[in-house]
Amino acid sequence: MLRVVVPDMNAYDAFYKRLITAIPLKNVTSRFAMQRVKFTTAYSLTAPAR
Repeated sequence: MLRVVVPDMNAYDAFYKRLITAIPLKNVTSRFAMQRVKFTTAYSLTAPAR
């Protein structure tokens, strides 16, 4: 699984074309976020206070 951050769809298209010419892939699925949903990827390891 790859997470790719690009400035616009043209940049994604260029990335995708380079990817499929460099690596033989059977299936590629893409999902796009139109805006940032979450600003961090870290999870809290402490239990929430009650």
